[in-house]
Amino acid sequence: MNPTSLRHRILMCFTLFSLLQSVFCWADWKPEKVVEFIVPTGPGSGVDSTARIVQSIFQTHQSLGQSINTINKPGGNYGIGLNYLGQFNGDAHHLMVQTSTPLTAAIGGQIHLNYFDFTPIANLISEPIAFVVGHDSPLKNARDLANKLKADPSSVSIALSAARGNAFHITAALLARTVGADIKKLKIVVFNASSDGVVAAAGGHVDVMAATPATLMPMVKAGKVRVLGIASAHRLKGEVANIPTLKEQGINVIFDIPRGFIGPRHLSADQIRYWDNVFTRMVKSNEWKQALEKNQWVEDYKNSAEMGQYLKTQYDVLKDVLTELGMTK
Repeated sequence: MNPTSLRHRILMCFTLFSLLQSVFCWADWKPEKVVEFIVPTGPGSGVDSTARIVQSIFQTHQSLGQSINTINKPGGNYGIGLNYLGQFNGDAHHLMVQTSTPLTAAIGGQIHLNYFDFTPIANLISEPIAFVVGHDSPLKNARDLANKLKADPSSVSIALSAARGNAFHITAALLARTVGADIKKLKIVVFNASSDGVVAAAGGHVDVMAATPATLMPMVKAGKVRVLGIASAHRLKGEVANIPTLKEQGINVIFDIPRGFIGPRHLSADQIRYWDNVFTRMVKSNEWKQALEKNQWVEDYKNSAEMGQYLKTQYDVLKDVLTELGMTK
């Protein structure tokens, strides 16, 4: 073999080894720095609670091999959080908590990003929506609320977090619609976090608060607010088992909120696979099962591919509803 041919073969082998090494290392992607969970609402919200519970479980089991920082970026119908996430294209160290809010905001024209450019990571839970009032409210049940909305939809101030047109607003509109009320006249009051709205309801500053049961229960236990009904298909278990559904009260409204994580644009298949594996293990942990029970969450785990399909289906459903409610642009 002549020297030139030998050198050529050695160079080819070295190049092939380098490529294989690169592929192998990329296939083993894992976080190499602090992981950031972005919460697009204020502290104390159900979205914030979800992020911090997941953070705690990951850190307890040292699942990521890195520390986790949870930051709040509230406002703009999740637009502030999405704009922030959008700064980290291809960087899987940054994840944002996902609900239906950015979908409805995109449909309504409140955010101007292409939502489906972002990477679905995992859906974890779904939560039914409840209506709560102050302890001394004259509204005794959901039927009282429906009747008052029928008489004058603008006479009831309905608090919600964190944007008009979201799942809370849609649920209130659907409740009003069942009794023939003009849903465009609903008096909606928006708070950055559900916890702030519940406090406002307890103090009589708003008539009703639409929120998830987990957000409401501390104030319910303290005797400061009462739950009128829950928009779930069946009664929940545990400490809210005595609260009737809207359907039990003759109001055929069932609506819940999905919650999970999305990532930046342009994540690789290996980065997505990493997070699929991590979340698949997490939802099997005892700590997660305890969190589901404590917070009255309905387990609804979907991996990245399943979540992507689900979000597109949900987008179509929400668009149909919001179009009917006159809230699309």
